[in-house]
Order: sequence, then structure tokens, then C-alpha cells
Amino acid sequence: MHIDNVIEAYDYSASEYDAIMERYWNIDRQPLIDSLQLQPGQKVLDAAVGTGLNLPAFPAQVQVIGIDLSQKMLNEARKKPICADIILQVMDLHQLNFSDNSFDAAVSGFTLCVVTDPVEVLEEILRVTKSGALIAILDYCKSRNPEIEKWQELIYEASSQLGFPRGKIKWNSLMDYDKLIYHSNLAIEVIKDERIDDPNPFLCGCEILLRNTKQ
Repeated sequence: MHIDNVIEAYDYSASEYDAIMERYWNIDRQPLIDSLQLQPGQKVLDAAVGTGLNLPAFPAQVQVIGIDLSQKMLNEARKKPICADIILQVMDLHQLNFSDNSFDAAVSGFTLCVVTDPVEVLEEILRVTKSGALIAILDYCKSRNPEIEKWQELIYEASSQLGFPRGKIKWNSLMDYDKLIYHSNLAIEVIKDERIDDPNPFLCGCEILLRNTKQ
């Protein structure tokens, strides 16, 4: 997916994004953030923070740097009730403007299924997080059920090019997390890998917790 098309889609859907997520992918973000085991004074990257659906779940006394391509999504994020110290910036996940080892942890919600190169983005997240840092991921993903995958193949072009809902959210319905986390030779340890193989091909998802194992 071309970056300009992604920005256009998310600018267009920013004001409706929360309602769309509540209808189709309404998932409690608190367990995701809790899995990071954050301590006071730590610094966290929210990779593609969007409208800030993760933000209310962060505890006080941590600093969260939330980045996104869409300024309009960030404008919506600023409306969320937040306890943590939050900084929001426009930035491309493929080229993070942070030094190596800048963050104690990272979180990504419904992000890697949208980006052009998921491996490159995860490499960047690993670069800017410290060795041993936890990385929590909540995302749409390809089903492990061949029958459901057939339906995902059919909706691939529409979901990635036209969007679902149409023109609002563009994503890769064949996002392969098995390939990404088990076969990409990245410096990661998989702590948790839970899948939702819903009969509805639009509702398949995953919740993954990684540890950065770089030297």
C-alpha cells in the first residue's frame, strides 16, 4: 500500500475511526498495555498511535511517544482521557526519527497489517527499543484455517485498495504473522502468541508479546 494512499484513507476516516473499531474490532486495550509491565519513569513507543485507543490504558508516571502518519488521527488522539505523559508526533514507522535504544517498551495496535513493509517496521521498532524490551502487538492477521484463508484471499484486493469500510480503513487481509515473527530472522523472542480464527474473515486477529533479543 502506497504511503500517500494510507495517509489519505486515515485522514478521511479519522473522525469515524473509533466508531468503526468499536463496531468491527472492539477489543479491550488494557491487557495489551498491562503486558508491557511498565514501571514509573519508563519511556514507551506507541507505534502508529492513531486516534489514541491505547492511550487511556497507560499508567501515570510513564512517558508515551505516539507517532502516526495522519495528523487528523493525532488530533483525535488528543481528545482521549490520559494519565501518562504523552507526546504525539507525525512520523513514518519505516524511518523512525529516534536514536537506537531510546525506548523501554513499545506497543502496536492494528498497525503492521497496514504498513508497506512489516519486517522493515518491526526492525525499526527493535532498533529504537532497548535489548530486553517488551513489544506488545494487537493486529488483524491471516487465518491459520485454510478455509477462512480462502475468503481472506478473496477480500484482499478490496481491503488493501478500496478499504473496509470502503474508503475508510485499508489493510492487508493476508498479513502473515507466522512468517513475520517465526521466519524473518529478527532478534525477537515470542512470549505470547494468541490468535482469533473467527469464521468471519474480517474478524481474524492476533495478540502477540515479543521480547527484543538484540545484542
